[in-house]
Amino acid sequence: MTVTFLPMRNKLPKIVIIGAGSLFFGRKAVWAVNNLPGLRGCTLTLVDNNPAHLDKMVRLGKMAAESSGSGTIVEGFANYRDALPGADFVILSFSERNAHYRRIDCRIGEKFGVRMCSGDTIGNGGVFRTVREFPKILEMCKAVEEICPDAWVVNYVNPSAIMGIGVAKYSKVKAFALCDSHHMPWKKESYLKLIGEDVSKINNFDMRIAGVNHFTWLLKAELEGVDVLPRVRDAFAAAAVHDTDQGHSKAVFNNYITAQLGDVFGAVPTCTGHTKEYVPYYQGRAEVKEAIPPLTVFDADKRDGETAKFWREIDEWLDGTHTMEDFHKREKTDHATDIIHTMVVEDGRTYFINRPNTEATDGSGRPVTNLPEDAFLEMECKLDRNGPKPLPVGAFPLGLRAQQYLILDVHELTIDAIVKQDRNLLVRALAMDPIINSIATAEAIIEETYREEKEILPAWVHKPEGTPPATPVPDSMKMSETGVAIKSVEPAPAPKLVPQLF
Repeated sequence: MTVTFLPMRNKLPKIVIIGAGSLFFGRKAVWAVNNLPGLRGCTLTLVDNNPAHLDKMVRLGKMAAESSGSGTIVEGFANYRDALPGADFVILSFSERNAHYRRIDCRIGEKFGVRMCSGDTIGNGGVFRTVREFPKILEMCKAVEEICPDAWVVNYVNPSAIMGIGVAKYSKVKAFALCDSHHMPWKKESYLKLIGEDVSKINNFDMRIAGVNHFTWLLKAELEGVDVLPRVRDAFAAAAVHDTDQGHSKAVFNNYITAQLGDVFGAVPTCTGHTKEYVPYYQGRAEVKEAIPPLTVFDADKRDGETAKFWREIDEWLDGTHTMEDFHKREKTDHATDIIHTMVVEDGRTYFINRPNTEATDGSGRPVTNLPEDAFLEMECKLDRNGPKPLPVGAFPLGLRAQQYLILDVHELTIDAIVKQDRNLLVRALAMDPIINSIATAEAIIEETYREEKEILPAWVHKPEGTPPATPVPDSMKMSETGVAIKSVEPAPAPKLVPQLF
């Protein structure tokens, strides 16, 4: 293939990855820069604050470059500021003790009636991961503004939409956010296979997906001009009879939930493993129960096992147990590196990217016509060296539009609370969250989380002991030291007996 270079420099790009030890991304990036034709020979700059992890990933990168003959330059830094000079792309892919804090967040949520199957996107898990991570992201963006202002910042840190909203609102960098659940062309192919159609028809399949990251919906599906959205929904319904309560928390009963939500809202959720966590229906609190059990809570111990397995595999490549030939055959590229490759070579591929609801490719302005321009949405985008431009989508059905607004408000409130260090805004964000069931629950979760994560959370999150409630408690509800109401509520008068007439 003919390689077109980025216009700002007649050379291959410099790609900086902050969080090189990322479970899902680091080694895929190493593979990509040594195998994708437009990236071979680039500079891959790895950053990690764990010296052992950084050393391993740099060694793996250099071994991959040597064994592939790519000419790719691999370097490592402990301090991200040292890595930024000359950067064209800065990928954020880090997390502070991911499984450890998700375990705490999910346990506290479950204690207060909030069940999270992922624990890092919505609910208290999403809010507190943002509290822990966003200040670092904003600090890094300010450094990019100063040191390499022409670089693209690519956020891969969850909650991707909240972080993206924060970067767009409080920094000046060129940026977008990613999630790998809608990688193309796999997403289109998966729907064609689902309804029994040959993937060779992919160019005649018009698929429109949009929404807040992890709360995205298939709004249109036409194959050769014929509406196949009902067939997609019916295929999930047919598969639902085989659903069980076994397996990963994000995968349990997904076919059933996809079909049920499709029936109710007239659109099909496209990321059900997360979307089911955004709605209150599967929390198990209702008097009338759903046909399936409540959400399975995220298993942080399993994530610890996956992380340990990841590092064992890295060690086996480094010590020669497995050859680098095996590495090049076994590994593959990633959503982020494919996107960078397309921006470098301009090959015309489209990708799902999180960005503001503007600049539709047909010139109409807002891709989603009934959401505002600052709605930060995941949409299919065309890409070139100037960044992503969304394809037109259309309108959200009523009901779904309201839920998009709600989640966007919760996300923006979370960011504003962090930047302004305003506990009241944090309470409001949690109280509005679709799976938090009361204001008192929001307050209790904040305080218990602060107690258990005090070493990493800022002090403004905590309400000091003895702080009076903002809203005075009615005398009738005040409790004595024994836990008995000081003043009892007057009982309602007994209803009059009315004779029944037969």
